[in-house]
Amino acid sequence: MMKRSILCCAVLAAALTLAACGGGGSGDTSNPSPPPQSDDGSGSTPPPPPPPPPPPPPPPPPPPPPPPPSTDRIEPLDTALLKREAQTKAEPAAASRLPAGAVVPRIALGLLAAVKKAAAQDKGAPLQIGQGRAVQATASPENLAGQLHWNVLADGSQVAALAFSAEGARAIRLGVLARRVPAGAVLRFYGADGADVVEMTAAKLEALRQINEAGGLTGDEARMVWGPVTNGTVSTLEVQLPAGADASLLQLAVPQLSHFMQTVPQAMQQAFKETADIGAAGSCNLDVMCNADLQAESRAVAEMVFHSGRYDYLCTGTLMNDARGSRTPYFLTANHCISTQAEASSLITYWFFRAAACNSSPRYDAAMTRMMDGARLLYTESLGASASDATLLQLNSPPPANVVYAGSYFGAELAQGTGVTGVHHPAGDLQKYSVGSVTGYTNCVSLGNGYSSCPPSDSATGQMYLIGWTQGTTEGGSSGSAIFTKLGNTRYVAGTLSAGDASCSNRGGSDSYGRFDRAYSRGIKAYLNP
Repeated sequence: MMKRSILCCAVLAAALTLAACGGGGSGDTSNPSPPPQSDDGSGSTPPPPPPPPPPPPPPPPPPPPPPPPSTDRIEPLDTALLKREAQTKAEPAAASRLPAGAVVPRIALGLLAAVKKAAAQDKGAPLQIGQGRAVQATASPENLAGQLHWNVLADGSQVAALAFSAEGARAIRLGVLARRVPAGAVLRFYGADGADVVEMTAAKLEALRQINEAGGLTGDEARMVWGPVTNGTVSTLEVQLPAGADASLLQLAVPQLSHFMQTVPQAMQQAFKETADIGAAGSCNLDVMCNADLQAESRAVAEMVFHSGRYDYLCTGTLMNDARGSRTPYFLTANHCISTQAEASSLITYWFFRAAACNSSPRYDAAMTRMMDGARLLYTESLGASASDATLLQLNSPPPANVVYAGSYFGAELAQGTGVTGVHHPAGDLQKYSVGSVTGYTNCVSLGNGYSSCPPSDSATGQMYLIGWTQGTTEGGSSGSAIFTKLGNTRYVAGTLSAGDASCSNRGGSDSYGRFDRAYSRGIKAYLNP
C-alpha cells in the first residue's frame, strides 16, 4: 500500500515538471519565439501597422456616344437665338447733294398704249408686275452726257441729275449701263419726293460687273445694273464725281426703264395704298401671322422682284442653311423665276413682308426690310422629265437680322399622305400659308406661256410632288416658294412650287412642287453640304 502511494506521487511530480517546461498533450517541444523589440531598444511593443487603403472605386462608365449626325437633312438656323454680335456704327442715311435751284432735265415717256403680258398668269410663270420701256434720249453715254448740267460743290466735287417720268406708272425702276465710272463716283436713285435715297458707289458697280462676268455675262450685259423701285411716275438719277475727276471720262447710259403696274414698295406706303397693291390674294388664303407655329418659317421666306427680258416679275424664295451653319445667304427659288445671271443681278428681296399682327392687313410688320444688291447664280435646272425646276442663288449682301436659315430634307421621298405646309406671297400680297399633304408624284413638261402638263408618275421616277390643300391655296407670285415637311418638332424644306391649278375657286385642284431631294443630289449639295 505504501509502495503504490509513492509511485503515484512520483508520476504526479513528473507531470508537473513537463507542464512547466511547455509540454502538453500536443507533443510540441519547440521553444516559444521571443517578444518583438521596439526600434529604440526599449523592448516595448510597437503599434500594429495601419491597414492598407481601400482600393479606388471603379471609374464611371463612359457616356454613351452621341447619336450620329443626320445624313438626310440639314437643320435650320435661327439667328435670333445666336449671341448678339457687336453693333457696327450705322452709316448716315444717303441724301441728295444736288444744290437748291439746280437744273434737272426730265426725260418724259407717255402712257403705255396697252400693258403687254409676257406670259399667261399661271403658277408656271412668275407674276408679271412691270414692263420695260426703251429710253432713246439716254440710250448711249453720249446722249446722256449731253443732258447733264454739272454743279461744283464746296469740296470741289461735281454733281448733276436727270429725271425720268412714265405717265401712268405706279413706280419706276431705271436700268443703268455703267461702261466707265471714275473711282470715288456715286450714283443716287430717288423718287419724286426725294426720300428713300439709294446709293451705288463706283466700287459696288465694279463688284457687280465682276459677279456678272463670273456668271457668264460679257460686254454691256455685264455692266448693266438696276436701281431700286421708286414710287410714283418720276425717278431721278443723280451722279456725283469726286474733286478732280474729268466728267468727260464718265460713260453712263439709261437705255431702258421698267414701268410698274403693281409694286411691293407702294403696298407699304399708306399714301399710295390701293387694293391692287395689297390684300389682293384670294380670300381663302391664311395670314401667316395668325399661326404662331410658323413664325420661324415665316422669317426664312422673302418676296422677290426681278427684271427679265422686257418685263418685271414677282416670285417667292427661301433662305437656306448649309451643313456648316456658315450663314452664307443661299436662297432657293424656281428656275422659271430666275434662271440667268442677268436676272439674278436684278433681284430685290423683301423680308418680313407680312401683317403687323393677325389679320391686321394692310398694316404690315415694322421690321420689313428691302435688300437690293442682287445675287449670283449658283445652280439651276429647268422643268423636265429629269429636272425639278429649281434655282439656288447666293445673295450679294447678308439678309437682315433675326432671319431664319431654313433647314432642308433630302432623304427618302415623302410618302403619300405626308403633311406639308407652304409659306408664300400669293399675288404679291402679305405673307400667307397653306396646309395640305402629298397626294402623288408627277413629271411636268412645259407647254409654254407658263403652262405645264403634269401626268401622274411614281415615287421612283417622279421629279415632282403633287400637293392637295386642305387649308389655303397658292397663286401667281407664290412661284418658287417652299413646302415644309415636319420631322419631329422641326420643319424642313422638301420642295419648290412649280405649277398647278389649285385656287380659292378650285379647292380640289393640286399643285406641283419640284422635289428638293432631286435637285440637291444633282447640284445643290455641292453648296449646302460639300
